[in-house]
Amino acid sequence: RSLYNVHIDITVPGVELVVKLDPNTDLYVSIRDSFHDARRKLEDFARRQRGDVKHHEGSPHARISSLFPDKGYGFLTTPDGREIYFHEHSILNRKFKQLEIGVEVRFAEEMGEKGPQASSVTVV
Repeated sequence: RSLYNVHIDITVPGVELVVKLDPNTDLYVSIRDSFHDARRKLEDFARRQRGDVKHHEGSPHARISSLFPDKGYGFLTTPDGREIYFHEHSILNRKFKQLEIGVEVRFAEEMGEKGPQASSVTVV
């Protein structure tokens, strides 16, 4: 069976939008998916040009409120008083053993088995 490759180049002011999806054995599917992707890219470009792009707030901030170095975890306290669990493997820019209580951090929050937890923690 033949594989079909569709490649679309769209030039708009200041940028070139390129669509190149994985090859497919169905020509119709290759063309349909490529033009669907091209439409999405053009719509995204138009939104950026109009300034309609959502601005995400920065990562939430907190302070380290407790550490259990022998067990490899600790807790953060957010400005609104919530406690967030974090594991030593979630520390991004330092070693867990270098952390101190009171240090300000940014973090990404997710729901863990026992409640909120920080999936990544960066010392500010």
